Amino acid sequence: LGLSLGTALGLSSAFRGWVQPTVLAVYQVNVMAWLPLMLLVFGIDEPLKTAAIAYATVLPITINTARGIAGIPAKWFELARVHRLSRHEVIRKIAIPAALPSLFTGLRSGLGSAWMSLVVVEMVASSEGVGFMVVWGRQLFQLDVVLAAIVVIGAVGLALDLVLSAAERRLRRWQHAAF
Repeated sequence: LGLSLGTALGLSSAFRGWVQPTVLAVYQVNVMAWLPLMLLVFGIDEPLKTAAIAYATVLPITINTARGIAGIPAKWFELARVHRLSRHEVIRKIAIPAALPSLFTGLRSGLGSAWMSLVVVEMVASSEGVGFMVVWGRQLFQLDVVLAAIVVIGAVGLALDLVLSAAERRLRRWQHAAF
């Protein structure tokens, strides 16, 4: 959803003029501020976690994708028109490869936000998970459980970031070969 919305915002100035102010305003509100409303709508279960993760993920991906595509030189799109590339070909052959650094910035930011949101939701409204372990350990004054949960949170976050970094390096090699 974030990649699609960001691509639309980056390619269409009219769409950007109408939608981007709302996206930027919603982006300023942290997922924790939405938790009371999300609890009312989704209850305390897996849909709450899914909604919080989706909210935290879609916005950074959307904004970074839009900025990356909007920053592509206009001459590249002019060249695509001269070669009569379809809209799909322009996106696949020009927009995505040129915006790849911004796309991965958004993906890494979104993944980090998703992980943090999951932990926060587990701390606030869950009876399982690593976030719940932090709260449970704190309530029972078991510092070892709290520290173990913190180490797990950091290790999983680092592992997720390393996987995305490796994927980015691999695709960036492809990007450099394409240009």
